Amino acid sequence: MWTTESKGAARVEEAIKQMLPPCQIKCPINEDIQRTNVLISLLPEEIEEARPQIIEISDYLYEENPFFNICGYICGLCELECNYKTKGGAIRRRLLKRFLSDVYTDHLNQKEEFGVVKDKENVAVIGGGPGGLMCAYALSKKGYRVTVFEASNRLGGALWLIPSYRLPADVLSTTLNNLVRIAGIDVKFGAKLGEGKLTIEKLRNDGYRAVFLAKGTPYPRVLTFDGEVVEGQDLSGVMYGHTLLYEVSHGNMGRDYFEGKRLIVIGGGNVAFDVARTARRLGGEVTVVALEAEDKSSRDGIPADEEEIAGAWEEGIRIVYSRGVERIIGEHGRFRGISCPKCTSVFDDEGFNPKFDCTDCVSLEGDALIITVGQVPDKAFLQREELLDEKGRLIVDPFTLQSLRKGFVFVGGDVRIIGFMVEAMKEGLVAAESIERYLRGLDMREGRKRDYEGYGIPVRKSYKPEVEVAWIPPEKRMHFQLFEKGLTLKEAREEAKRCLTCGPCVSCKACVSIGFEKSLYAVEVDVERCSGCGMCVYACNYDSARLIVVEGNTISTTDMFKCKSCGMCVVACPSHARRLVDDNTEQRIERALSVL
Repeated sequence: MWTTESKGAARVEEAIKQMLPPCQIKCPINEDIQRTNVLISLLPEEIEEARPQIIEISDYLYEENPFFNICGYICGLCELECNYKTKGGAIRRRLLKRFLSDVYTDHLNQKEEFGVVKDKENVAVIGGGPGGLMCAYALSKKGYRVTVFEASNRLGGALWLIPSYRLPADVLSTTLNNLVRIAGIDVKFGAKLGEGKLTIEKLRNDGYRAVFLAKGTPYPRVLTFDGEVVEGQDLSGVMYGHTLLYEVSHGNMGRDYFEGKRLIVIGGGNVAFDVARTARRLGGEVTVVALEAEDKSSRDGIPADEEEIAGAWEEGIRIVYSRGVERIIGEHGRFRGISCPKCTSVFDDEGFNPKFDCTDCVSLEGDALIITVGQVPDKAFLQREELLDEKGRLIVDPFTLQSLRKGFVFVGGDVRIIGFMVEAMKEGLVAAESIERYLRGLDMREGRKRDYEGYGIPVRKSYKPEVEVAWIPPEKRMHFQLFEKGLTLKEAREEAKRCLTCGPCVSCKACVSIGFEKSLYAVEVDVERCSGCGMCVYACNYDSARLIVVEGNTISTTDMFKCKSCGMCVVACPSHARRLVDDNTEQRIERALSVL
């Protein structure tokens, strides 16, 4: 008797969990990394022949992630969990997406609008950053009439603060402008919520049935030491990192301000290094003072990306680790230096709670101080809109993002919890699903729990090394053009081929999408022939073939949630008890679940 069913109580837990590649689990929006890596690896060798397929792959990515081409420049979160990370180096997924972006960004200008009929309710989105736009995009595709209210004169929010040597301005503007055009989203610029007559209640009275508040964090966090605000932040020559990046991006600060000056940047995150590298390019002599330790692997390690730190070091930026700022020193109203005690620890069991050894203190002199220790939301606005509790805390359901004070309001993005761009995008998607359930009168929680389990690395005797990332030499890159070279078609194909495709076939189906296979293959076992010898288990690289005991007899079985349909177990079976059959994916899943 042939069967694909797996018996036993252990299958209950595995069926509830979805097996995915660890990179896809790390990605906040669960992008189909394995599938598109496979498709890139199959591209033709000539660029003109490959171009239509590059656009087709990009269209697939764009459908779920209209920011994917921006991710290709600034987001590599998935690489942190790549199974290849310690086996030759993580797959350069960010650069693979940038490779697609180099072709697809220009294509966006010709991409047709989705043309979805807008026959559902009006929804207001406050804030045109990644979180707000992602929510608007998801809802607009479902037929909701979405209006984005943006306080400034352009979309993108904090994305515009990313220096153009990392993210070109034309890529950013092309992406943002086409996103609202393609999805059919209305935008109102200069709409500052909380000023004049524009309030959340006014929006509701104007017919907006739901509101997503993604207002960001407009104000800088002040520098503190042992819980007290450090005096001297009002001195001339002291400014905040976001302010500097904003002024530079708008052309209000240039080389005349930075040339020859000694600048001290306080902070250990990516924004601090954006500030430092920007100032260095404009002629400044820059020192970064970080609270955290140099060892990134420790709990107190510096949070900035390794590439940011390496780039800064190459460009002549000095980095001082494990130092806080106890005192800002001024003279005649101008900044002159800082006093920096040793930081012995940054976190304890309660969270962020730095400790210092004030007997170990150094002084640093400088002409300007740039404080980059984070941003905070507009609490006065949130208080006026009655979105805070008595202790000044934002009261939002963390699962649905629904306000616990105003049910038609949903809050997400940096205003709720500060994170990376793609994390704000996830908040936008969560809010979009919650808003639709709210407007449709559906249960806000039912069926939304998603439990993923990372798939282990396939067994190999050797692993290919990662592609080399090419940077322009530091002496030739002290400008605001891209300093990182993209991948050629040949390099992209070779790097994509390195991908171990760690997830099961049911999470990829690339072969089906290109017509190579009509459907996925299932491995069936003839339990009458199976002797339980275990040769299939030995041959399987994916922990899919297993031995189980049924009515006292040992037989083999196949876990289709892990199976890659490679056929190695079929070849290895001495009794021909295994075979590959052309099967329908949905039927395979239903049959596997039917035994629960």
